[in-house]
Amino acid sequence: MNNKILCVDDEESILKGFQLNLRKDFELHMASNGVEGLEVFDREKGFALVLSDMRMPEMNGATMLSEIKKRDPEVVTVLLTGHTDFESAMAAVNDGNVFRMLSKPCPPQTLVKVLRAGLEQHDLIRSKRILLDKTLRGAVDALAQSLSTVKPLFFGRAQRVGRLSNELAEMLNIPNRWRVDVASVFSQLGYISLPESVSEDVYHKRDLSSEVKKLVKQVPIDTQNLISKIPGLEEVDAILQKLEIQHRFEKEDGSGVRSLASILRVSLDFDFYEELGHDRSVIVQTLKSRSNDYDPIITDSLSNLLVVAEKKFHLEEIPIKELEIGMRLAQELRLDDGFLIASCGADVDRQLLKVIRNYNSCYAESPFPRKLQVTVPVTS
Repeated sequence: MNNKILCVDDEESILKGFQLNLRKDFELHMASNGVEGLEVFDREKGFALVLSDMRMPEMNGATMLSEIKKRDPEVVTVLLTGHTDFESAMAAVNDGNVFRMLSKPCPPQTLVKVLRAGLEQHDLIRSKRILLDKTLRGAVDALAQSLSTVKPLFFGRAQRVGRLSNELAEMLNIPNRWRVDVASVFSQLGYISLPESVSEDVYHKRDLSSEVKKLVKQVPIDTQNLISKIPGLEEVDAILQKLEIQHRFEKEDGSGVRSLASILRVSLDFDFYEELGHDRSVIVQTLKSRSNDYDPIITDSLSNLLVVAEKKFHLEEIPIKELEIGMRLAQELRLDDGFLIASCGADVDRQLLKVIRNYNSCYAESPFPRKLQVTVPVTS
């Protein structure tokens, strides 16, 4: 169990008391005010619990703990308060930013008991999250593999959009980025039921018949029905639903859902225009000019991200037999008859290599082109 605790109080005698009474049972780190507390939290990292006094100069304990919960929603927080601070401290508890509130002065045995309960709570939260991550990731990976086999064109978009969305969310420090990664897969999963004869027309948004338009209109409904069958994806569902409405000026509620929906929308439209062959810089400027449709913070981040991304990979042309896990396709992979196996931007993983080997084993000569353009990570 992680027993790393940050103690914050502006009275030196209190901090010395923490050291004296708690150091045998816990790994302690100290800070003398709220601002310093945030600095220590960011610098040392990995805290399971933060114990703070309420009344401190510059930044009170409730405000500091609220900021810490934004940085790490899993950290457990305990607030020490006097009678004069009771109402504001209770507001912090009711807002969900505080696990327990203790009155000052607090007997050492009571404090130790509460801290141990807090660490157990942190361990429970973390264990539940890990189990949920593994369960969800397994389910989503299975669905993604189905999409890669049946609709490689849409799977390629899901991969590219997922990568871009994840990097934008990381750049903007949005917690629980896995939600936009999963939402990227589900944004394309509903197209799995489309007839193959119309898939490319739908993918490239070409002129469609009224019958096909009805099928496309049904895709978000089918996706929502699928998500509803998987517990724990409620916020992923919310992200996808916000794609269908104008949410640019909607206030963020602290969950990050609105921001992730904005990121996903930018990523999807960027990928669509890039697939049409437009230059990246032109696409970014176009998205920036439509500030009523796209969040300027997101489009500015996209511009900065693309500059950095160009330095991370370089283009190579290699024999198809030399494909390795970790490479990324820089062109479509099709059979000689034009049948699509993987789209541009697809990651080379074990599944794709297995597909290629299976096709090669069924033909006297390889059904694929002898050489293929790929991007590989820059190692230097």
